[in-house]
Amino acid sequence: MRYKFLFLILIFFHLAEAQEVSIFYDRGGELTLLDLPYETFESIESGYSNGLKYGTYWLQIEPGAEKSVFQLQNNHIIGVEAFQDFMDIDIDDSAGFAHFEMETQTPVYVKMEVSKEAYFPFSIQSEQEFDTQTIRSVVGLGAFYGFALLVLLLNLGLYLTTRDLTFWYYSLFLAFILLVFAHRDGFMEILGISITVKNVTEPFSLAIGGLLCAVFAANSLKLDKYYPFISLSYYGAAVICALLLTLYYTFGDYEFVVGIYFVCLYIFLSAWVSSILLIKKLRFAYIFCIAYFFMMVTAILFYLGPILDFQFFEIKHSYLKLTAFVEMIVINMAIIYRMRNLRLKQKKMRLEMDRYLSQITFLSEELEKNNLGVENVFTKFDLSSRESEVLELIAEGKTNGEIAEHLFISINTVKFHVKNIYEKLEVSNRREASQVLQSS
Repeated sequence: MRYKFLFLILIFFHLAEAQEVSIFYDRGGELTLLDLPYETFESIESGYSNGLKYGTYWLQIEPGAEKSVFQLQNNHIIGVEAFQDFMDIDIDDSAGFAHFEMETQTPVYVKMEVSKEAYFPFSIQSEQEFDTQTIRSVVGLGAFYGFALLVLLLNLGLYLTTRDLTFWYYSLFLAFILLVFAHRDGFMEILGISITVKNVTEPFSLAIGGLLCAVFAANSLKLDKYYPFISLSYYGAAVICALLLTLYYTFGDYEFVVGIYFVCLYIFLSAWVSSILLIKKLRFAYIFCIAYFFMMVTAILFYLGPILDFQFFEIKHSYLKLTAFVEMIVINMAIIYRMRNLRLKQKKMRLEMDRYLSQITFLSEELEKNNLGVENVFTKFDLSSRESEVLELIAEGKTNGEIAEHLFISINTVKFHVKNIYEKLEVSNRREASQVLQSS
């Protein structure tokens, strides 16, 4: 009980020290700083969303006990301006997200223009905490994108080595998904690329990434064979994405991009459900099902949650990258396992081929001896001429049906000769017969 009491006290003091943030929706964008004290603001926490209600939003941040840094962690919000004591505050977005320093005396007002999702994730930290968090974020981003690049290069290398299209499709899918992540991580702002360019590249990356997921799923799960109607539906998804992109580039309405979100949702869900249904038929389906479940759930909550305003809790972009990290590990463990099995099969095939060639060579030599009247395996085991012919064709790898067709006899006659050969060689199958011949 004592520890619970201390824990509750710590929570109380943390909440008491937290700076209150409230919001006001100025649909027409008509308010000025002088009007704000007369308006009623709604208290919010980080992750507050208001769906697709576009327009101007104002934040009111109450003064804290010490100098602090406010960061707005959604780079879809543009035109961010901050004021304290009716004076402009310098805003820095060089790190990908808009942030600024706040003094302790008076409230701060933040003006924001929303033309996409009205989603407001933010943080308020001391300067030291902010600097520490920034370093952690940079290290985390470097680790994630570095690992993803290694996975991408690994799959490209496997494609060039094996020419297996599964590796190629996964490489392309991963490349475009990383582009989608990079846009939301603020890389475009860091590189100084304009909003106009970003508004073109981001929805394009999203659409192509979703369609490449469809291609990868169809190939790895063999949907053409098991569920051709789902595979065909992906062609329809491609047409819809192309239409939605064209409409967005023409009219600039973000709701067309939301349509692409739903197309991608269909692709993810259909592929994932297909993997569940194919678990008993395909070993890779089990891997696909596990790998994509958590990333699919976090992607739905992160991208569609704010738009549809059904978030149960705030999904940060770091959570999405964490599930993507797990997906890459699971998928590539399956790839390594698959390559191991492939190498074992190739080794077995090489051994079988070597054994087969040695049998052919041995029988060719014995046939030559037989033609010259020299003692050979056929005379040693007292094989008739017809049995010798059958044994020669067996060594060439022909089936009973092919032997019957080659010698113009019935399959039952072939089986009779094979039975006699086994009895004379004292073996029970073709492999043992080959071993007896080689040891003779």
